[in-house]
Amino acid sequence: MIRRKLLTTGFYLTILAALPLQAAFADDAFPEKPIHITVVWPAGGGHDLVARLLGNELSTIMGTPVVIDNVTGAGGSTGMRHIVNAAPDGYTIGVMGLHAVSQAYMNTNAPELDGLDPLAYISDEPGALQIRAGLGIDTLEEYIAAMQSDPMDLMNGNDPQGGNSFVFAEVIPAALGVEMMKLPYPGHAPTVTALLTGEVQTATLPVPPIIEHANAGTLHVLGVASEDRHPQLPDVPTFREQGYDIVVNDFVMMVGPKGIPDAVSAKLETSLLEAINSDGFRAAAERSAMVLRPLGRAEAATELAAQEELVYPLLETAGLVATELLRN
Repeated sequence: MIRRKLLTTGFYLTILAALPLQAAFADDAFPEKPIHITVVWPAGGGHDLVARLLGNELSTIMGTPVVIDNVTGAGGSTGMRHIVNAAPDGYTIGVMGLHAVSQAYMNTNAPELDGLDPLAYISDEPGALQIRAGLGIDTLEEYIAAMQSDPMDLMNGNDPQGGNSFVFAEVIPAALGVEMMKLPYPGHAPTVTALLTGEVQTATLPVPPIIEHANAGTLHVLGVASEDRHPQLPDVPTFREQGYDIVVNDFVMMVGPKGIPDAVSAKLETSLLEAINSDGFRAAAERSAMVLRPLGRAEAATELAAQEELVYPLLETAGLVATELLRN
């Protein structure tokens, strides 16, 4: 009887000792199936473009298919909840930006930021103000004068509440001292279409989704909300250069659900940074007017915390923070 117990105990100890080794082998085998990148906006927008460019490089680097899933709705919160609720095994990751930070304070049903693990930081995306060509308004001062004369005359296209261009549409007119009429669209691509067709006259989009149209002269960029001029729009002054203290930007980073094993998370970090720094991705990013700033997991987490501290006061000043989510 005693001998049987000792044998049984020894058997279980052997099994328990082998578990970490088995886990290590499982991590080494990652990935064994396709990786899914969640995009919380419709196809054709800035985050969708990043995901597809990155996925193309990542599939080669990691030796597995990379699938892009557009999970849209609720100003990006539906897709973010999809990421947060996914199994923390590294097979579901996603693209996030300012929208997730703002929704975390504006929408009581939005997932909290502490349900995410940053994997890599990709780029900074400063806000900007665009106007359709042919309206006789080519400068920021002309825009301000027109808005002060008749604020109903120029309709602005932007994201639903929480999206980056919605936040830009709150911050920019407040600093300019004008009242902006806003019309929400479910993402950047439909906003650009509305601007080009004349459904709206202005937009508060970041630069990447409008760069080709700005270069073609079908729209004018009146100001960029960054410290320095955008490298792809060197002739467009910042708002600060024009006398208005407006610095607000979106960002793009890769995240996963909280709890991904460290070895898997580290492998994703290394592979994502290799993809971001690849010649193919960098060339495409330059053409798309992305301002790349690749950072690893720790730096991405620091940047996310910094963005939260930057964005919260802007939302609070604009009266956009839900009562239940106000800080003490």
